[in-house]
Parts: sequence; structure tokens; C-alpha cells
Amino acid sequence: MLNETNLPSIKALRTFLAVANNLSFSKAAKQLFVTQSAVSKNIALLEQQLGQPLFNRHLSGIELSAAGEQYLPKVSEALEIIQYATENLTQIDHEEEVLTVNVTPSFASLWLIPRIETFHHLNENIHIRIKTGDGMIKRTHGDSDITIRCLPISKHYENATLLRQENLMLIASTELLQHNPINKIKDIEKQTFIPHITRPHLWEQFKRQNELRYDSLYSSTGFEHFYMSLEAVKDNLGLALIPDFMLEETLAEGRLINPLNISMNTSYGYYLFVPSYRLSSRKIYQFSQWITAMLGKEQ
Repeated sequence: MLNETNLPSIKALRTFLAVANNLSFSKAAKQLFVTQSAVSKNIALLEQQLGQPLFNRHLSGIELSAAGEQYLPKVSEALEIIQYATENLTQIDHEEEVLTVNVTPSFASLWLIPRIETFHHLNENIHIRIKTGDGMIKRTHGDSDITIRCLPISKHYENATLLRQENLMLIASTELLQHNPINKIKDIEKQTFIPHITRPHLWEQFKRQNELRYDSLYSSTGFEHFYMSLEAVKDNLGLALIPDFMLEETLAEGRLINPLNISMNTSYGYYLFVPSYRLSSRKIYQFSQWITAMLGKEQ
């Protein structure tokens, strides 16, 4: 077992993270602004210190060894804890705090940005930085205090709070419906559907729920994010399914409507993730309480 004097240095661990994230010694060197030989030397010394290889070397490149796979998440979390503790300590004498929130692009543009000023009015000393991302969280990110993702409903996500289950609303433009009105459910069969390319099953689920049995007409262009589909609806390209809580401002404008008041619950939900070592932070608590109350109020 390593004693305190033989613990790996922060430099060595940061080098390990850079190589692991890039799976390349040269790319890690560029990220760290050092030479490739310095990276190789730091990794070799760390492996010697640990007594086992962290990477498997091949002619075609490198990959994490079994030991490296086991070591990586723990090292990543440990360095985040050190960074977070240091930032908190240096901010003790400062009145203003910075909170970094990483959310999906649609959540940011259609819901969070229009409401973020209400949070500022309640918490004038907390400044928000909004970043966007999507998909599963493979590991915590040191530059984000809070992460919000739309994921399949599950009780097994670590450090996660379910903000609300996803409910998709059928949306059409009033201009489009002037030419092809929807007065009953069967009228939807005459309409064009705008595909959601990352979740192509949504329209088939919608048809099953509403007992529609026919070959659908799809728009020739599909979109990755809900905010893109919403713009396509505004341009009369067809009908889209959009989360209900993202549509308050848009529906109020009057250009778009929800024909027949149709919506559909899915097996997805919006989750808020906070690493356990950050839960005691006042700024995170304030934001978590605010966003939970806001989303709950709009249900």
C-alpha cells in the first residue's frame, strides 16, 4: 500500500485524465501545453508507482487497461473535489458566486433562458453560466455544478432528482391548419409529421395511443432537437411533438396551437444531477429549489 509520501502527484493524475479522455499522448500534450515526451514520462512514472499499466499500447493506438478503467472515475471525482473545495475557499470573501448549469439545448433555449431573470431577482449575488450538452452522463464534469438531462425514467441514476416526466404536446401552425384543418382525430392522417431523428419511435407511439393506423407522411427533413422542430413547425413544414413545458411563450403568441388538445406522456423524464460532494453548496441548493418549484408550478 502506498504511504503518504508516495502518493501520485496532481500533475501525474491530470496527465492520466488527459490521456484517458483523448486516448492519445499527442492530443493530451496539446491539451496540457507540454511536450509528448513529458506526457509519456508522467504516465510511465505513474504506472511504475501503481505497479500496473493504465493503458494497453497497440500499433493502432492506446486504450485503457482494466486497471485504468477502474482508476479513471475515482481519479476524476477526486480531482473535482479538490478543485471544488479550492474554488469555494477562494470565494469565501467574495459576495458574488458563479453557478455553471449544463442543460440540453432545447431546455436552455425554450425554457431556462426566458425564465433565468426570475432566478436573478431572487438571488442577485449568484451569476449563472449556461452550457449545453445532451445524452447520458458518463462521468461528472468539473466545470458544471448542475447537469440537467432528458433520460429514460429510472430509479438507478446516481445523485439524480426527477424534475418532471416528459409530456409531449402535438403542435401545428395556425397557417398550416387553415389549409388542412384538424377537427377530429382522423384528420391527422392528412398531415405531415416532422421526424425527431434521435427518437424516431415517437410518432409511432403517438399513433398507437390515438389508434391511428395508416402509413404516415413524414417531412423530408428530420431534426435532432425540439427547438429545431419547433422552428420547422413555424415554417409550416408539418406537425411536431414538443415537451409541453417548453411551449408556454410560443403558444401565447398565437401562431401555433395544440389541435384537439392532444398530448402524450413518454417513458422519459428531466433529471437534475448534482455530485454528492456539492450538495451542501448554497448556490446549488438555491437553484435546485427554484427550478423544482418553477417546473412544479407549470405542471
